Amino acid sequence: SVPALEAAERHLTLNRDDPGVAAARHETLPGDAFRLLEGLGEAGRRYDLVVVDPPSFAQSQAQVPGALAAYARLTTLGLAVLAPGGILAISSCSSRVTAEAFFARVLSAAQEAGRPLEEIERTGHPLDHPVGFPEGAYLKCLFATDRQGPGPAA
Repeated sequence: SVPALEAAERHLTLNRDDPGVAAARHETLPGDAFRLLEGLGEAGRRYDLVVVDPPSFAQSQAQVPGALAAYARLTTLGLAVLAPGGILAISSCSSRVTAEAFFARVLSAAQEAGRPLEEIERTGHPLDHPVGFPEGAYLKCLFATDRQGPGPAA
């Protein structure tokens, strides 16, 4: 969302004194992720870090298959703009999609795209956001690196 991207820009500005932040080039691009990633891929753009954080795709159990297909498509599109050795961060906030199904679909989509991923970390809810029932565990994120390269550029 535009407000989230504006907040990211503010945080980047606040952290400019950090040498790693100061040396980094970045872009925050608002728009439909499917169209935006497709266009960037067609233009040959590559990034060391690709963050894919879509809205919820499944408000009902009937929408879960479509949500999993959307996560697979976003994984493929994200990998198309990921530099060899880069890091993909892809998340889901769909309560109807289990963590197991989400992670499995993302990893299988990467494999199907010929860009297998090596997991760095799987995350869910932070300690200050406790989950009291299974459907409450809606946040999930996978951080993974593309096995095709030595790692992201410094």
